[in-house]
Amino acid sequence: MNGKFDLALQNYKQAEKMYVFLEDEKNIFKVKSELSAVYYSVSDYNKALEISSELIPELRAFGDEKLLNIQLLRQANILFNLADYDCAIDNYKKTLTYFNKDIGNNIQNKYVALMNIGECYSQLNNKKSLDYFNQSLKGFQSISDQRNENLCLSRIGKYYFKDQKYNDALPFLKKSFDYFYASLPHLSIEIYAIYIRNLLKINQYAEIQQLLTLDTENMLSEANLQEKVFYYETMALVYEKLNNVAKEYDALKNLQKLYAEREKKNTFEELQKQLNQFNIKEEISKNKNLELKVFNLKLQNGIILISVLFTIVGVYYFVDKYKKKNKIQELSLKQLEQEKKLHEKSAKLSAIQLQFEAEIIKAKERELTALQLKIFQIKEKVIGFLETNELNIESKSASKLIKNIDRFFDNEDYWKEFQLKFINMHPNFISEINKRYPKLTKKDIDFLVLIKLNLSNKEIATLINISYESVISKRYLLRKKMGINSDSELVSVLS
Repeated sequence: MNGKFDLALQNYKQAEKMYVFLEDEKNIFKVKSELSAVYYSVSDYNKALEISSELIPELRAFGDEKLLNIQLLRQANILFNLADYDCAIDNYKKTLTYFNKDIGNNIQNKYVALMNIGECYSQLNNKKSLDYFNQSLKGFQSISDQRNENLCLSRIGKYYFKDQKYNDALPFLKKSFDYFYASLPHLSIEIYAIYIRNLLKINQYAEIQQLLTLDTENMLSEANLQEKVFYYETMALVYEKLNNVAKEYDALKNLQKLYAEREKKNTFEELQKQLNQFNIKEEISKNKNLELKVFNLKLQNGIILISVLFTIVGVYYFVDKYKKKNKIQELSLKQLEQEKKLHEKSAKLSAIQLQFEAEIIKAKERELTALQLKIFQIKEKVIGFLETNELNIESKSASKLIKNIDRFFDNEDYWKEFQLKFINMHPNFISEINKRYPKLTKKDIDFLVLIKLNLSNKEIATLINISYESVISKRYLLRKKMGINSDSELVSVLS
């Protein structure tokens, strides 16, 4: 688990097979619990939640109170990272009865659960947050757990910072940062960035200058991508305030690389290739549609000719063979059989026509979304070019220009036009969704429109200008709100 997560998964899966062979149910549950922890560590929260959700009922039936409550705590951590704070709070609170028992490291787990409840309430902007933080802080101090004590101090500082109480936040952020920088520098990068931002808000530039002299290499050594982005965004902001153009430029260059890494699969060239493919598909659909119309006309003429011939034959047999009742009945049966075959062929042709019409609608949908994506990719390319500052524009002027471009492209007219075109293609979609799920907001339905168009998570993130992770969380929350268990079921409901 020390960073070698692939090896950990491999070993746990081998262990699970061994315990299944030995029919050692308790150790099977332990391995499953650790598997969910590995997926949690690599940020695959959906897989971690899937394993945990299956494991908890099994542990309840098995009756091992310790394993059950440890897994409830782990599932609460997963739900927190999926932004399902209410469910996370419920799970944390369920563990408190067991963790109140003075067994093993239960007391420490109890205070960790209280601290995490406080963090959930903080994310919900609920003032209950401070009550839980203070309970856990006193608890950690009583058992001399310095690491968690300072982690709790940092969370109190972040709560006050978010609440714009910068003077209240300062002592908490300072004390927690001093501890982590001295003892666990690889865990201090986020606190460092928030601490500096807090000092900026109260204009304590002398203290900021001292912090800027610290060695950040150890702090960044094990930071994840999002933590690095937050750090360099903070550095760019600080050096802009300090009028240090060279350092600001370095921070922005690092940010540019990190943004590119985060969005490396969404390059302008790849989108252009996709746009070309969409144009080709549209032309193919048009040609197929014309061929289908010609085929239908030929078929109609053939059916008319056959009907006339059958009528002539029927009249001839009726007049000439009137007395031969059995033969007339036989002919009638044959005629009915031929008509049945014609109806079957007609039904098949109708099905083919419906299929082609569906393909045409899909092509129009891709054309609609491709245009919007192209607009936003042009925006990103323009902004990226300005950020490289190859034109040697003054920093503040470039920043203003970027903001103006952002405002221009974020104009709601693009989205309104997008919605009008969508409604023309699917006139009943929004009203049907409103009837089936009346609790959905307008923003929820706008998001479902993008899923209906079969857009990838990255395409959705580009269109509505949010992060890839936020799209995943939004899909999860929407499924929960609609009572839907999986992405495949959600797509089926919208189709």
